[in-house]
Parts: sequence; C-alpha cells; structure tokens
Amino acid sequence: MANSNTRPSQPFNVAESRVCPRLRLPAMYTLVRLRMVGDKRYRWTGYAYDISRSGMRFELDDALKPGSQVEGRVMLPGYPNVTVAVKGSIVRMHDDVNEPGPVRMGMVFTEYATVEDSTRLEDYLKRCGLRAA
Repeated sequence: MANSNTRPSQPFNVAESRVCPRLRLPAMYTLVRLRMVGDKRYRWTGYAYDISRSGMRFELDDALKPGSQVEGRVMLPGYPNVTVAVKGSIVRMHDDVNEPGPVRMGMVFTEYATVEDSTRLEDYLKRCGLRAA
C-alpha cells in the first residue's frame, strides 16, 4: 500500500449525529479483505455492513483485537464495482466473541492507499445518496 498519508476528507454536513454518515451495504455483496499492516498477503476475508468516509463495520470469522492496525480492500457493490484500499485501526467489537459464527467489528480509516481511493469512495457515497449539504 502506498504511503500517501491521505486522510479521509472533511465530513458531510448533514443532519445526523455521526461525524460521517454511514451507507448501509448489502453484506453478502460487499467483500472485505484484510491483513495486518506490513504483511504481504491478505489473511482474512469477510463482508462489510456499512461504510463512511471515516470507517466501516464488517464481519470476519476471526476476531481482531481493538487497536490492531490493518490494511484492507473493500469491493463495493454496483455497476461498476468500486474497490477502495484503506489502512486503519480496529476500534470495537460488535458481537460477543464467544458466540459461534462471524464476529462484527468496527474499523476507523486512518489513511487511504492513494488519493484515487479516497475519491472513489467519496464518489460512490454521493452516487448512493449521501450528499454534502
């Protein structure tokens, strides 16, 4: 992943309690691939439930500890498909990790792989109805 240090741009100015509004995604059609920062190959595959310019909620079969630094690729559904490469930190667990099945987690984006990744995500969110005021 290129080290462009591109941070998510300023949040949308909409009437919502979140800093960046989230777009709900069709989970089974929104593939996520993750690896620890610095690893060469992606170790985990899962699905995203929602995404914003500042992060996403997703599931994997294996729980990652909050604070883990990861790199990921998210394939967003639609035509054409949009793939975004990000780097970030696991910030929370959404399920009881002792329950069988996939574990939902939250990730905050700290960096996009390239400026184009940031632009692709912003354009995708706008096309899906999340618009700046």
